[in-house]
Amino acid sequence: MPDGLTTVLYFFVALFPLVLVHELGHFLLAKWGGVRVEEFGIGFPPRAVKLFRFGETDYTLNWLPIGGFVRLSGEDDPTIPGALAAASKRVRTAVLLAGPVFNFLFAALLLGVAAVVWGTPEPVLSDDAVAIVSVQSASPADAAGVLPGDVIVAIDGQPLGTLAPEADPEPGTTAAMQALKDATRGSDGQALALTILRGIEGGQAAMVDAPAALALESAALGGFPAQRVAADAEGFRSDDLVIAPAEVAAGERAPSAGEALAVVRGAVSEAAITVTPSDGLIGIGIQPLTANVSTSLAAAPWYGLRQTWRVMDLMVTGLADMLTGRQATELAGPVGIARMGRQAGEQGMGTLIAFMALLSVNLGVINLLPIPGLDGGRLIFVFLEAVRGRRIEPTREAVVHFVGIALVIGLMLVITAIEVIRPVMLGAP
Repeated sequence: MPDGLTTVLYFFVALFPLVLVHELGHFLLAKWGGVRVEEFGIGFPPRAVKLFRFGETDYTLNWLPIGGFVRLSGEDDPTIPGALAAASKRVRTAVLLAGPVFNFLFAALLLGVAAVVWGTPEPVLSDDAVAIVSVQSASPADAAGVLPGDVIVAIDGQPLGTLAPEADPEPGTTAAMQALKDATRGSDGQALALTILRGIEGGQAAMVDAPAALALESAALGGFPAQRVAADAEGFRSDDLVIAPAEVAAGERAPSAGEALAVVRGAVSEAAITVTPSDGLIGIGIQPLTANVSTSLAAAPWYGLRQTWRVMDLMVTGLADMLTGRQATELAGPVGIARMGRQAGEQGMGTLIAFMALLSVNLGVINLLPIPGLDGGRLIFVFLEAVRGRRIEPTREAVVHFVGIALVIGLMLVITAIEVIRPVMLGAP
């Protein structure tokens, strides 16, 4: 399939269920609140076919596979029978909140399913290793030859485990990540010699239960101990490296049958790379070295809800930082979403599901922003009505929402144009 068509396909695959779930939330709460629903459409117009009519609602199938839509009677006109605008403040609030809430619940469902089927990433060697997930173009790390998937285990010949700060690391940062950050910030422009493990399959460890007998031999790499599997065994390949638990990795004891061992696979080699930080940075994205750990069906719902809340918190904090100038503004339009969807899909179904969950939370958060025309903007008018004791003139409110939607569409068109033009100007494919 041509690259462009593949990218477009991933865009529709990732976005279709998220928009449909959002609109389904509005639809169900509108029905609950007695609001007249004129049409529930799967896909965006133009209409392909009217499937059926049930009650006062037409159910349709439309040509553009971008989720769906709900057409409610009188969104801005309370004089229409069964109009949304004529409903009580409680009903309007519930209908408007339902879309974003359904997006959050759908994200929790996706993350819970992914946790059961593909496992959840858990840190391994959080005090001793840092995984590199991205390298900025033209950064010091890029110039030095650092690659995504590399794992840093020592700086200037000192294992990260010995460089861990005495104080607690920054929130969301492991001891090894903090040691690396402190070293780059305090380098004063001096070169740092990084000891890197390269060639780790998938860029992460695997959790494998030890068989009754597993032949291991010492294979210390980069200053931290590891045991190499000497011969193929159940669940293990020769040359796999056992890196945890620490006692097994150090060769202090043999693994017990059924014990979960953290293993890295691939043609793993040690490399020494010299990097000179610029303004205390080397231009890499980092995270702990992780391994996927299976989640039980009973624990999956709570895991999904916790992770959804965590992503929501990070998104709200990120938006606040961008608005206050503490973080560079980064916006993605349809083209950016399509490219990210393709990248996620090419990494496997588990990664695509996680990306869809992230996108679903993003859709919910964005719709709750107090922007006229979006759910959050309409909720502001309901709130003002409650405070003032009377509603704002419906025609004026309708104009405000129309202008808000026009500005949002205009912004998306500008972002899309930038996403299309910039790669061409830079000579990217």
